[in-house]
This record gives sequence, C-alpha cells and structure tokens, in this order.
Amino acid sequence: MESMIDDPDMEITPFIHCEQIETTMTPPLPDSSHLDFDDGLLIVESVPETIEPEQELEPAPAPPKIDLTSYFVTDQVFDSREAIIEWCQEVGKKHNSVLVITKSMKTLTGKGSKLELGCERGGWYKDHQRKSLQLKAPTAKKRKSSTRKCGCPFKLRCSWIEGNKWTLHVRCGNHNHELAETLTGHAYVGRLKEEEKQLVIHLTNTGVQPQQVLEALKEKSKDNYSTLRTIYNVKAKLRKSQVEGKPAMQQVMELLTQYHYVEKHRSDAETGEVRDVFWAHPESTLLAKCFPSVLMVDSTCKTNRFKKPLVHVVGVTSTGKYFTVAFAFMEADTEEHYTWVLTQLKWIYMLTTLPSLFVTDRESALINAIDIVFPKAKRLLCTWHLNLEVQANCEPAFDNDEEWQQFYSEWNHVWQADTKDEYGDAYADLSTAWSLSHPSCIVYLRDTWLKQKEKFALAWTSKIKHFGNTMTKPDGEQEKLRRYLGSAVDSFTTCWKAMHTMIKDEIAQIKSSFEQSLTTLKHEHLSPALEELRNHVSHKALELVLLEISHSETIDKEESSCNCSLRATHGLPCAHELVKYVPEGKPVPLSDIDSHWKQLSIVPIQELHSGFDMLPEYQLLRQKWIEAEEAGRALLLEKIKELATSKTNI
Repeated sequence: MESMIDDPDMEITPFIHCEQIETTMTPPLPDSSHLDFDDGLLIVESVPETIEPEQELEPAPAPPKIDLTSYFVTDQVFDSREAIIEWCQEVGKKHNSVLVITKSMKTLTGKGSKLELGCERGGWYKDHQRKSLQLKAPTAKKRKSSTRKCGCPFKLRCSWIEGNKWTLHVRCGNHNHELAETLTGHAYVGRLKEEEKQLVIHLTNTGVQPQQVLEALKEKSKDNYSTLRTIYNVKAKLRKSQVEGKPAMQQVMELLTQYHYVEKHRSDAETGEVRDVFWAHPESTLLAKCFPSVLMVDSTCKTNRFKKPLVHVVGVTSTGKYFTVAFAFMEADTEEHYTWVLTQLKWIYMLTTLPSLFVTDRESALINAIDIVFPKAKRLLCTWHLNLEVQANCEPAFDNDEEWQQFYSEWNHVWQADTKDEYGDAYADLSTAWSLSHPSCIVYLRDTWLKQKEKFALAWTSKIKHFGNTMTKPDGEQEKLRRYLGSAVDSFTTCWKAMHTMIKDEIAQIKSSFEQSLTTLKHEHLSPALEELRNHVSHKALELVLLEISHSETIDKEESSCNCSLRATHGLPCAHELVKYVPEGKPVPLSDIDSHWKQLSIVPIQELHSGFDMLPEYQLLRQKWIEAEEAGRALLLEKIKELATSKTNI
C-alpha cells in the first residue's frame, strides 16, 4: 500500500507521556487526496485529558534452560543416515523431546553430506499468506490452528565420514521451554510405522472397531504414542484411496465379485445409475436351502447417509441360531421394488422347498409383494413391531404410568390368549374396562390390529409351524446389525464391509453349534427318552422335548387334554404323544421329529428327484465352485467345457 503521508518534510510530533505534560499532540492529518481510501470512514476517538502515570512492570521471567547435552554426547559411529536419525529421535522421545530435521545437505557421492536435527519448537512462526487490504471473497471455514514454535536453540549436527558412516556432534543441547510431561497424542511422535499402518489396515478391513485396533497397537508396541484420532485418520485415508474415482455402487459390485456373492442389480435405463441391488453370501444360500421354512423380513430406512431402504432377510437354523439370508438396498420402499427383491430371493431356493412362512411388520407394500412372489406362503405379523406401535399410539392417551401399565397388561392378555374363547373373553373385558375412558385406544386396536388377529394372536398362530419365530427382530438380534454397523454408515462400501463381517461371524457360530450337537453330550440329555435323538437332532430340539416331558407329567394319554401346540408350531412331539413313551421307559422315535431339527450341516439334505440340479454330485460341484478361488474356478470351467463339448457318446 502506498504511504499515507507523501510529504517527507512534514513534521511529526511524537506522543509525549510524562507527568508535566497534560495533553497529547498528534500530527495533522494529510490531505485526503493523498489517501488510498475514503477518509470519511475514519473514526476519531477522543483522548483523555489526563494520563495516569505508568505502573512499574515486573520484568518478564527468564525462559527456562533445560540442558540435555549429556544424553546426546556419543562416540558411536552410525552405519547410515537413517540410523543416526532414528537414534537421535529415540533418545529425544525418552526425555519427552521431539526432534525433527531442520537442515539437510546431500551430495551424489555422499562425501560432505550434512544433516541438522533440532527441536520441533525451534524457529518462529511465519505467516506465508499474502498481505492485502482488499476484501477477499468468502471461503470455506478453515480449521483453527496454532503454533508450538518458540525459538528453541537445540541443535544436533550429523556429518558424513569415510566408509559411508555418520557421526554426531551437539551444537546446542539446551531447550528454552519446559519439556512435555507425555508425548501421547503428539501428532509427529504418534505417526505409525509402516508395519503398524499395515496392521491397522488389516484390522479395519476385517471389521475391528477403532478402539480395539488401538488396543492391539498398544499391546504390540509399548512405546506407541498413537490415539484414536490416529486410527480414524488412517481409516479416512484408506477409504479415500479405495473409493477415489469410483462410484459407490461400483465399489460394492467389485467387493461382491471378490467374495463370490450371489448378486443381482438393476439400473436406470437412461442414466445407468443402479436403482436396486440384492446380494447373498455363498454359504448363506446353502443355509437358506437347509432351513427354508421360516423367513423374517425387516425393512429399515435411513441406515446410511444415502437414505435408501435396507431389506434384511433372516433365517433360523435347527440350533436356534439366526443367519442373514440376503441384504438388498432399494431405490424406494414401493411394492414394485419389494417384488423385484423377493423375486431375486426366490432364485436362491429350489422350487420344491420354497419358504412356507414369512414374518414381517405391517408394511403393506412388502406384504403385497410376498403375496405376488410367494402366493402359497403364510404370513405372520411381527409381535415386536406390534407392541412398539401400540405403545407409540396409545401410551400418550394416559395421564399416569400406572394406568398405562394396567391397560397394556390387559391388551397383552388379549393377543396372548391360548384359545379363541379365551381371546373373546379377554377382548370383552378390555373393551368394557376402557371404552368410556379411552375410546380412541380401543378403536385403534380394533381397526388397526384385531382385524388381522389371525396373523399374530396366539390362539391362531399356535396352529402354524413357525419354529418359535414370531418376530422380525428376535430376542438378542434386535441390535446386532446396528452394533456391527457402528459408525460405518457413511458410505455403501463401509456399510457393506460391516455386513460382510457380521455374516462371516454368524456362519462361524452356526458351524460351531452344529458340531456341538453332533459330538457333545450334555448331562441333562442322558434321559432314556432321548436315546434315539442324541447327536441326531440339535441340542435346541432336545431342550424343547425335555421341557414338554415335564409338562406331560400332568396330563393323560388323551389328546383332548393337550393343546398340541409344540407339535403344531415346532414339529416336535407334544405332551400327549410323549406320555406313550416316557412312563414306560421307551425312547422317543427319531421319526417323530421334524426334519428341520435333524439338519446339522451347512450342506442341504437332498431329496430323490429326477432333475439334474437335484443330484448330489451337482450340488457338490456347485459347492466347489462357490468356495474356489479364481484359479480353481478356471480349472473347473475348463473341465466342464471339456465334458460338455466332448463328441464321445455318454
């Protein structure tokens, strides 16, 4: 900027401040023609007529002097430039001092090369931004920053000598500041070594949470100064390197191919953008064939920043373990989109063993789609969603919690009644007790839920084989997906990886439960009644049979005294059947057990069928294809082509 005063001869009287002078003299303002801004914007402040005498200021304390010279004085000759740098920095860290390279001079031959290490707080902060009085356009908010520099004089000189060796000389071993109490969280010291970075990447890719990753680092290296922020930074860089230049859905497609998932998707005809994508783990498809009877379908919106509905299809094994059959992201939760997803799901199953029962919430689009794709399947309404919606719609109508709890308890008596007669009586009592004081609640229950009581009321569902599954989110499973996703909801890729980890863990637990049922024997299973069942059906089935045996002690052999709910809902002998065996010491026949409980393998039990795709050899070949790597698949494909194109008569 040009000088505000162009006249070099202009006399300027300096400010005078002392006890004898009561006024302050200021130079006259220059002519406005010499100013490069509008002098009308100047604000003139009045100066007080009297000025208090200055108080004597205490002299600033001298900066501390911390001498670390003795720790760096050494006759050691170092084998390389890297070795001397590492030694100096390690000695510095032991005394909570961070050393950085301040100067470096290299030659092609190495001769004459020098290196200077100094304290990270050496030198002074320099603002490299260009100075200007012109207003700048608004920019994005910058992160607030600060400086650690305070002119620390600490200096080490490293010199090259013959033989490509290095020596150390202390130029100044003093620090002019207090040393840190700890280096934990220090940005420079907390940097990860290459092997540590690879460990973080590996654990992150396997779905380990950042806190556990940090703990693993600390266990491996006791002098690690990293914090959670270090782990998050590595994750951010990893994610950026993986997604750079690739659309989100393309990244997911590549991962699905890499892990041999069954994958289907459809795209917009004009833009090419993926609208819906469906995927199933290869071993999940085998489990789906092993346990096709009951499927629980849950649709959750807003599980990621893309606001796409996520469909989660869940099955249940003979050991009572739940597994993910498939996931799907949809463009919208409409009947047409649900129909597309369920059509892809249908391809997983054999035509002879399609799902016979679906458990869903009250989503009409999903229910209509099930009726279209699986017209012969029965449907149940999720009792967990039922209670959630009843509470949300009715509880606000009550003034106190005690009154609400009484109403809620009586409502539970209605839908949990064992028989239709008991159901009718319970509803009559509820209506009589609350119609006058809370008519809106009774109308809501009647018009919203009780019109479809056959889909959830126990008096009706106790006649349907659901193997104990009447909720889309069974107990203990309600938060599992959310727990695995954690904070991994910022992209399709991180979301998919969390789901992949969850599926792998599910399958591992299921295989372990199969092994336990086949090979281990619990003491409570030594009853003679279970002799033919031990190690042939799951432990879960044995526990249910034992519980029913205890009930059978109170009834006779007549069927009229037993509601037969266990036979109807679980395919297991009920109390009146067990009375024929247990009192006489006879074992329960294996033939009395539903095939669901006998399946203790991830490979489906094939039924006799004339179709080629039902042959066990075909299934074995298919399983080999699923489990094979790319090289193995190429070899299998070559052999299949050789057999298919052979001119030899078979």
